[in-house]
Amino acid sequence: MLKVLCTAEFDDLWEEKMKEYCDIKRVGFSLTKQPKDRLNEEQLIKALEGVEVFIVGYEKVTENVLYNAPDVKLLLSVRDGPEENIDIEACTKLGIPVLFSAGRCGRSVPEFTFLLIMALAKPLIKVVEEVRAGNWVKENDLKFRRINENSTEVFDKTLGIIGLGRNGIGLAQRAQAFGMKIIGFDPFVDREEMKEMDIEVLELNEVMEQSDYVVLLARVTEENKGMIGKNEIALMKPSACLVNTGRAALLDMNALFCALKEDRIRGAALDVLDEEPPSKDHPIYGIDPDKLIITPHTAGVSVERITFQSRVLDGHLRNYLKGILPQSFCNREVLKLPQFEGRGKKLFGVTEKSIDNSDTIL
Repeated sequence: MLKVLCTAEFDDLWEEKMKEYCDIKRVGFSLTKQPKDRLNEEQLIKALEGVEVFIVGYEKVTENVLYNAPDVKLLLSVRDGPEENIDIEACTKLGIPVLFSAGRCGRSVPEFTFLLIMALAKPLIKVVEEVRAGNWVKENDLKFRRINENSTEVFDKTLGIIGLGRNGIGLAQRAQAFGMKIIGFDPFVDREEMKEMDIEVLELNEVMEQSDYVVLLARVTEENKGMIGKNEIALMKPSACLVNTGRAALLDMNALFCALKEDRIRGAALDVLDEEPPSKDHPIYGIDPDKLIITPHTAGVSVERITFQSRVLDGHLRNYLKGILPQSFCNREVLKLPQFEGRGKKLFGVTEKSIDNSDTIL
């Protein structure tokens, strides 16, 4: 029976379905959901002995791990960006395909991002804290009135999205339902396709100048690290807010903090930081909490995400064994290499290509 190792969060129901055709073993973080239980390099090499398929969570799958795991023929990553913890180049060199769970955060990230936009527009956090502190009394009616006078509507406001991929478009659709105008920057999208979705694609500086809310959702590359810095933030309206639920590396944090301290923009919300978790002397603690919302890298987290990634990866594996390739294939070029013959191809198409419901999951 096919031997599978899983170090990722996985749905119990889908584990039982996989047991129908493979011997799946879950270890570490997959069972406890405790970051401390993620396997280190030495533990991973040991755990991968005799394993043919590796369902990867957040462990660092380095070149050293791959060279010392000769039985592995296929990697299935739960992440939408498997390159963040898997050495894709080494996988390709060794003939190992990497399939991944595209879209697992395609609902949770846009929903959470819009929640942050709403929390910046409405003083929800502030008023909840005041009520919890027992301050909702007649003597404080004027205080509450003053707090609520800062409440704004998102209707007819302009949302600028940096990065119009799956999450960016998902956010646009949700914001449009609230009557927001959508503009965005992404050099890789088809402008006509975006126009059909009522998304106007502009240059970066134009997005920064025109937006009431600027949201960062781009993937990080060497070219766009620090793309939102002092000059870009200086273009924003004094009434505008910035939200980052993408990656910390996209933003010059110090430039943002200076702008907040000097009241050059209204506010910001960050789900990602340059240091996670932040140290006790991190600059975030020097910013007025009414201007800066901080959340602990949770935009992509949801109960449904685990079910989604488990279902998708089960479908990918079943289809791969039938000789069917998914769209979410990280290193498709591996198929043309002679190394593939000795690794990944040994599993490709080894079962009957009969069609069942799982074949619809690509």
